[in-house]
Amino acid sequence: IDKGEADGVEAGMGVACGMGVVGVTFQTSGHYSTVIPVLNVHSSRISCAIRNRGYFGVLRWDGKDAGIAYVEDIPRHARFKRGEWVETNGYSSIFPAGVLVGQIREVYNSRDGLSYRLKVRLTTDFGRLRDVVVISDKTISERMRLIQASRDSLKLNVKE
Repeated sequence: IDKGEADGVEAGMGVACGMGVVGVTFQTSGHYSTVIPVLNVHSSRISCAIRNRGYFGVLRWDGKDAGIAYVEDIPRHARFKRGEWVETNGYSSIFPAGVLVGQIREVYNSRDGLSYRLKVRLTTDFGRLRDVVVISDKTISERMRLIQASRDSLKLNVKE
């Protein structure tokens, strides 16, 4: 994208368009950034949930259809229907809650049978993608420092 560090863009920021989630910034220079899109089988894992249901999982692409991705690890006790919407859940520091991801098309059992795997029709048309926005959350660094301090504290308590 044609925005970079001079514009406040940093690696690890969410990227969306008017239709929904696009990906995450990966590298930046002064005036440009690269984005790892949802359509990346190796690096893209976006935390999302079924709208108004609270059940969450991880969005992954299988490398086949650019309009389809899968939400993995939905609990077996979850209640929902085909046609319901999936959106970001705000549990990560990358996307706020409520950014549209797609619509549930099919429901499968996970490989181990302990959870559901949802086939989702993505709302973002990557073949026609032109303009995007980079999502900036100025509180990320504060939250990340607190999380790291908590982890460090837990490690010290375990060693004692």
